[in-house]
Amino acid sequence: MSIVQLSRLKKYFGAVRAVDGVDLAIDQGEFLVILGPSGCGKTTLMRMIAGLEKPTAGQIYIGDQDVTDLPPRKRGVSMVFQSYALYPHMNVFNNIAFPLKAQRREKKYSKRAMRDKVESTARLLEIDTLLDRRPRQLSGGQRQRVAIARAMVTQPAVLLLDEPLSNLDAKLRANARDELKDFQRSSNITAVFVTHDQIEAMGLGDRIVVMSEGKIQQIGSPQRIYDDPANEFVATFLGSPSMNILSNEGFRFGFRPEHFLPKTLQDNPENSRIFRYFVKRVEYLGSDRLVYGYVRGHDSALTLAKVPSNVRVSLDIEVDYEFAVHNSDIKYFDRSSGQRIEQQTLAQSD
Repeated sequence: MSIVQLSRLKKYFGAVRAVDGVDLAIDQGEFLVILGPSGCGKTTLMRMIAGLEKPTAGQIYIGDQDVTDLPPRKRGVSMVFQSYALYPHMNVFNNIAFPLKAQRREKKYSKRAMRDKVESTARLLEIDTLLDRRPRQLSGGQRQRVAIARAMVTQPAVLLLDEPLSNLDAKLRANARDELKDFQRSSNITAVFVTHDQIEAMGLGDRIVVMSEGKIQQIGSPQRIYDDPANEFVATFLGSPSMNILSNEGFRFGFRPEHFLPKTLQDNPENSRIFRYFVKRVEYLGSDRLVYGYVRGHDSALTLAKVPSNVRVSLDIEVDYEFAVHNSDIKYFDRSSGQRIEQQTLAQSD
């Protein structure tokens, strides 16, 4: 069942179409990730759900209620900001309790009920031993959990997270992703997470919404979006390194570096496309070798291959090799629109 429904939602800033006609349904208990580059409209979309931006057109429903014109406090949502926005002069307890105090006139919380809510939420996020500390005495990961606890204490229908992990270092970010996903599953809260980081999106999302230039490009599970991109933008935005894209007569085609392997490593060469590949440079990255080179006949486009380091195959520079891609791993795109098209006939490499 959908808990959030966006219908033909638009937000214009003068001539800039930040969000340009978005239709989206978010299910109860889902962890939805909105992914896209800077300026694609993802944060503006989230701010409209939160009530911090007024739509130029369209409707926003939360549950069965049209909340398009309601103020943030009446929407039943909470938001975690990128900067965490903790109050430095308050301890952790009072930071978490602040939304309850703000609602006190409407909800009439007793001091005992307020303390119970703060302590139970803190236990859920394993910060109940930190309630007397100030934000400056906390690590980045602890501050992030305090910000989530503050958003969760009012038991919102929807939790909105605007790049909350971007201030953490790489190791902390990986741990925080795991903790955040476990917390969302155990609480069964509906979460909407905005990021430009594809690793966060792939690791956290039940579904991913890929946006570009104010429009949704594709919605689907992480595996579906990675394996079956709807267009060239999605194909090249996801993946590190991104998909190789080459031109052919009348269309373009692409394949991911990990699918582009020496012919001797292909388990089904008869159902694969063979390319002559000139190796220009090899990078050793521990578990993988990243190979830079050119497909003969497409020498203007740098093409990458990702070969596992534990595979015993020699790759010398300034040498041509036969590399292969399974036919099912080659994606085809319309040259003008960039949309996926059916399988085409590839010209032979020189």
